Amino acid sequence: MKKIVIISIIALVICSVMYITFKREFDQFNPLYKEEYVYVVINKPAEPEGKYIRYRYNLTGFTEQGQKKKITFSSSKELEQNTYVKVLAKGAYTKEWIMIKKEDIPNNAMK
Repeated sequence: MKKIVIISIIALVICSVMYITFKREFDQFNPLYKEEYVYVVINKPAEPEGKYIRYRYNLTGFTEQGQKKKITFSSSKELEQNTYVKVLAKGAYTKEWIMIKKEDIPNNAMK
């Protein structure tokens, strides 16, 4: 009985660490998350990442309903400050992003 409990605890710890480490990859296939568009404005400088030059953005955006969401996405080029971006996200996973004009942002997201 003790072995089963210890093995269960070890497996739970390993799964938890893997989920925390690879959260974006897990969210990509998680059926409990739905894809939704999040609107963000580039208001912080990007963080360089990896040995190949990529720029990571950790920003806060808003959905079409006005819900606040934290978004992380990367780009091969550094985006200018005050650029508006529409991000297709599923949990912590970013499927795609595009630059948009301020007029294209829904009213609820602008508030």
